[in-house]
Amino acid sequence: MTLIRMQTGISGLDEILHGGLMKAGVYLVRGEPGSGKTIFANQICFCRAATGAKVSYVTLLAESHGRMLEHLAPFSFYREDAIPSEIYYVSAFHALTDGGLVGVTTFLQSEVRTRNVELLVLDGLVSVSDAASSGQELKLFVAELQAYSALMGCTILLLNSVGVGDKVTPEQTMVDGIFRLRHELSGARHERSLEVVKFRGSSVVGGTHTLRFSDDGIAIYPRLEACQSADSSKIGPVPRGPALATGVPGLDELSEARGYPQASVTALSGAPGTGKTLLGLHFLGLATPEERALHFGFYESPALLIEVATNFGIDLETLRRAGTLEFIWQPYGALHLDELSQRLLSAVKRAQCKRVFIDGFGGFLSTPAFEERSTAFLGALCNELRRLGATTLIAVETQDPNAFVLPMPTHGISGVADNVVRLRTEETQGVVRRRLSLGKVRGSRIETALRELKLTGAGLRVVDDATNDDDLAED
Repeated sequence: MTLIRMQTGISGLDEILHGGLMKAGVYLVRGEPGSGKTIFANQICFCRAATGAKVSYVTLLAESHGRMLEHLAPFSFYREDAIPSEIYYVSAFHALTDGGLVGVTTFLQSEVRTRNVELLVLDGLVSVSDAASSGQELKLFVAELQAYSALMGCTILLLNSVGVGDKVTPEQTMVDGIFRLRHELSGARHERSLEVVKFRGSSVVGGTHTLRFSDDGIAIYPRLEACQSADSSKIGPVPRGPALATGVPGLDELSEARGYPQASVTALSGAPGTGKTLLGLHFLGLATPEERALHFGFYESPALLIEVATNFGIDLETLRRAGTLEFIWQPYGALHLDELSQRLLSAVKRAQCKRVFIDGFGGFLSTPAFEERSTAFLGALCNELRRLGATTLIAVETQDPNAFVLPMPTHGISGVADNVVRLRTEETQGVVRRRLSLGKVRGSRIETALRELKLTGAGLRVVDDATNDDDLAED
């Protein structure tokens, strides 16, 4: 028998659940006060109401629903006209005090039956737990809800606050699924996450996933590497075709590929001032309607980058106005790892970008989760960029101005990058010169000798050391 799904309307959650909640399932939503349980449940309620379904939101608290709705009103999912015709808010507080668990069960069954409810939320399961004389009585309460939900085809969410330690409670063994919401202090900011602890009838994307609040409500960002391993079809064949030109005179000639191989990832490694960003801007400057480009940055603003490029004859502003080049800029350290990857990959998919420049790798390094997930995350991100057909440059900053080594272990980005361009500076007789060499290029023989990376009025240019400076005067 095929189980029927019910979409939640929460961004990212249905992807984690491989399609949504199971119709007529009973689900437990657990979390500390302030973790987002009430918003989580209400957002699902308004999503279902938007499809024409009837919803009942039942509380076991003495506080008014008016206060709750005031807090929900700023979110974009909130619709005042849906209350009470589609979403009915009601208190079962007196049913609990007058009739105990039996009184609550009778009350909930009446709500489902008389209103023909598709989704029922019980907010305040902790009050039911406190009123139960034993764990067995609490199990029987949940069992009766399960039996009635299956009979009536109603999905039920039970919201329960938990304290420190989060011990296993009797109702957890009975429900069809458990969602665990957390908010923990990491450094100077709170990190919010969601974990699907239990989910009957289907596999899910396991582990913890970033949860964020915005004006639209809750958004969940599934762990990139977990999603990719859960769906092996995402790791498809890499698109093939001619290499993409670098835009830097003299650089294409250093490899048989004659540029950056299509759908490859290139690490531009070097200390500050060695030319990484300008190399990337040259690459973006060759964008066309057939090879749309994306600058994904953390440091300089788009306006500043356009000005810098203009100074070297690279007209990024015209490309931006024509829609062939997009800038996505985010403050350094402001977003979570999976938020960044979703922003990046969504933009690449939307515009079918062929030229992508990530400026720079430090924006990912700054996220709290990177140290733990670095290798798996990088592998998944690079695989997804390749699958989308994007030829990607990543600026990777080293600390030693004379180092060619990437600031990662060998199993990090230097292991997942298809190509490596190494940049450094050298001082000879009081003159500082930029140097460039190729570390590797996917499927291509390369020139490994050091070259000078010359900065001219037309930008960067790769030259042999033996080349006379006078030869470049016309630039």
